[in-house]
Amino acid sequence: MTPRGVVEKWIAEGAFPGASFAYGSGASVVMDHVGRFTYDPSSRAVDGETVWDLASVTKVMATTPAVLVSVDAGILSLDDPVSKWIPETKLSDATIRHLLRHESGLRAYDSGIAGKISVSQEARARILSANPATAVGVQCEYSCLGFVTLMAILERATGMPFPEWVALRVFAPLGVSGADYCPSPGMLPRIPPTGKTDAWRRKLASERGQEWSHGEFIRGTVHDPIAYALGGVSGNAGLFSTLAGVAEYARAWDEGRGFIGSHKAEWIAKGSDLSSRALGWDTKSPTGSSAGSLFSTASYGHTGYTGTCLWIDPEHRIWGVLLAHRVHPDETNLKISQARPEFFDAVFRATRS
Repeated sequence: MTPRGVVEKWIAEGAFPGASFAYGSGASVVMDHVGRFTYDPSSRAVDGETVWDLASVTKVMATTPAVLVSVDAGILSLDDPVSKWIPETKLSDATIRHLLRHESGLRAYDSGIAGKISVSQEARARILSANPATAVGVQCEYSCLGFVTLMAILERATGMPFPEWVALRVFAPLGVSGADYCPSPGMLPRIPPTGKTDAWRRKLASERGQEWSHGEFIRGTVHDPIAYALGGVSGNAGLFSTLAGVAEYARAWDEGRGFIGSHKAEWIAKGSDLSSRALGWDTKSPTGSSAGSLFSTASYGHTGYTGTCLWIDPEHRIWGVLLAHRVHPDETNLKISQARPEFFDAVFRATRS
């Protein structure tokens, strides 16, 4: 089955109402779009102008390269203690390297922020001073809090707002366009809805003097609760992009473009025996990977809660991107976990034929 056939199959199976996808090998690139914004047959069709909430793909498309380019410029070192930049931290022995590998000891998330903290600076302060759940380096706990901490480190080290640093020092040099935080109201028609609107989001918007105008479903603001509490900009989530933006970013890593080149091997290698994590990136597990069964075990990639993902295989020099909003209309729908490996297996076959 072709990659398009796989996407069409899973739309019919109710995994997601529509998707944008791309894949390539060398100069050969395929970009395509299937389905609609919702299951309503009269809703807008997905196309090249569609803008997706990337969720945790933000970790590898914004935060990870923002740290990398800062290391390349001599602003940061991977072995800098977190406390060098965040004096209020409780992570006494953790380094930037530990944060990138999710080995800092921080817990995965802080669900207490949603609906309880309305001031973004208070939410940030709570995260940056969070008590670790374990000692540093003893286990891997996939932590959104760690990537919020990385964003704060970058802002203090560079003296620039995080989105500006990403745009200027990551996206511009790599030729990535169509990716940014906090979409303007004029972009709303191009953004598919994600999950249902929680009461706390309406309350938070009201407390901030904003009017919640998105209706029953979240649309145009970030789905992730922590990123929303932080005002839409976070190191763990919050980036929105067209397919073209994510595809160009995947190609940049495949090619080792610009500042990526001399650092690539270190950043995509599995970091320790604690997990499959590299520096920011995940690496492919031998079984059960969202990258399927055919991409090599040298592959690296990342998924996002909303239904987004990308994987790059340096051994076979192929890459693939699948962008969907599997959380609409019901975020308990987990069929994407079956769709992703089938898609990447189809990408492998399509690029190797």
